[in-house]
Amino acid sequence: MSVLSYTAAALVVTGAAFAASLATSHATQPATAVLASATPKPARDPFVCELRLTEHNRQVTISAHAQAHQPSRGTYQLEVEQRSAGGRATIRQGGEFDLKAGEAAILGEAKFSGRSREFQAELSVTANGKTRTCRQAAL
Repeated sequence: MSVLSYTAAALVVTGAAFAASLATSHATQPATAVLASATPKPARDPFVCELRLTEHNRQVTISAHAQAHQPSRGTYQLEVEQRSAGGRATIRQGGEFDLKAGEAAILGEAKFSGRSREFQAELSVTANGKTRTCRQAAL
């Protein structure tokens, strides 16, 4: 099985680097993309947030992830918009989370029929007085 990687975008938000990439593989394996993620500076950032996209058989899953480097309690807001010939759909999810140091969690997830290029996504995470936003205008 061969894997080809494509860089889709790179974003810089509040001094944290965000990267996007798309990996394609054998037809029976889902393609996964990290849409946007934050790499923390341990002394300043208590957590990392990340958007991930999986596309398999015309089903797209976008999930919001967080990993705590320090105990982190806060809220998240995930917004996903799909635009296609059939119209437009917007999903908004949000809630609270409480992570121990070193703990990772999926904060929210949305599943759609379609292709990854039809989506825009944004994840905002606020914890311990800091807010991180991961945006992807075109996947």
